[in-house]
Amino acid sequence: MIIIGERINGTRRDIREAIEKKNKDFIKKEIKKQIDFGSDYIDLNAGIGRGKEREKEDIKWLIECLYEVGNISPSIDSSDPEVIDFALSFVKSQDVMINSINGEKEKIEKILPVIKKYPESKIICLTMNEKGIPSDYKKRVEIGEKLIDILTGVGVKKENIFVDCLIEPVSVNYENGIIFLKALKEVKKFNVKTTCGLSNISFGLPERKIVNKYFLALCIYEGLDSAIIDPTVPDIREAIYVSEMLTGKDEFCINYIKRIKEKYF
Repeated sequence: MIIIGERINGTRRDIREAIEKKNKDFIKKEIKKQIDFGSDYIDLNAGIGRGKEREKEDIKWLIECLYEVGNISPSIDSSDPEVIDFALSFVKSQDVMINSINGEKEKIEKILPVIKKYPESKIICLTMNEKGIPSDYKKRVEIGEKLIDILTGVGVKKENIFVDCLIEPVSVNYENGIIFLKALKEVKKFNVKTTCGLSNISFGLPERKIVNKYFLALCIYEGLDSAIIDPTVPDIREAIYVSEMLTGKDEFCINYIKRIKEKYF
């Protein structure tokens, strides 16, 4: 399981305040905590509602904080291709994730030139378009397939494509979990990787960590390759290692046993 640490996000109040005050110690502590708990990528979102130029300034600062902690790969998270392009110029290696592209024609046209400049990047593909997120899982799969074709057409390798079939809250529609799982299962047939924003499933519910843990286990069973999660939550780490063991992804149960000995949960 590829873990994308989600905590550095300007929509969170404490992170937004730290970005605004340039509290480097706080941000670095948050980054290190996620690294210590197994993050392979650290998602960096500097969107605090202060405009494009401020977002550029802040994302550059977050990248600097990241590299002061260690040489871990960033996931550049922005809805603005210009911000992503600017941020990528400060990334030190090719192992970087772009979060994200979707099926909106206008956004595809704007982000493709950026992707062509960095063809070795990992790309997160959101299965939505101008009409939003389809309620029909087959439509999500169609959008995902289209994005895969577009990206491979400009030189992106399939193993660098991460399709996100977009989890929506079960509190809004009790079938949303099933819709995501069906889409995930179909997208896996395209031989690309998959990811998700896990915590969306429990929005609006009490004891969200319980819902997140069990849904993650279901997703791993269906072949989920990565997730944008908070790796510092013990229940999430438990779900990853137990589920991977039970689905044959942990030979001789080595990773699970190691984590138990380390009291990792």
